[in-house]
Amino acid sequence: ELQARQCTLKLALAERLVDGLADENERWTGTVADLKDLGVKLIGNCLLASAFVGYISPFSSRLRKSLSDTWSKDLIAKGLPMTANVDALKVLATDADIAGWQNEGLPADRVSTENAS
Repeated sequence: ELQARQCTLKLALAERLVDGLADENERWTGTVADLKDLGVKLIGNCLLASAFVGYISPFSSRLRKSLSDTWSKDLIAKGLPMTANVDALKVLATDADIAGWQNEGLPADRVSTENAS
C-alpha cells in the first residue's frame, strides 16, 4: 500500500513535469518563429534606425516624425522587409537603456531620448 502511494505520487509528479514541458515547447516554438520573422525584418529596421541616427538629430519632433514616416513608406515601397510601424527608438534602445539614462539625469521628453540613442 505504501509503495502504491509512492508510485502514484511519482506518477502525478511526472505528469506535471510533462505538462510543464509541453507548455515550454509551445512557448519556445512561438519564440523561434518570432525571432525568425525579426531576423528577416532586421534589414529594414536597421536601415531606418541608421538613417534616423545619421540625419534626424538637428530637426524638431514634428519634422523627425514626418521624415521617419516618409522613410518607412519608401523602404516598404522598395520592397525591403521591416516591422510594421517600427519605431527607430525601439530599434536603437531598450526600455532599460532609456530608464538608465533618465536615472542619470536625461530629461524624459522624446527628443532628448532620441538624441541619447
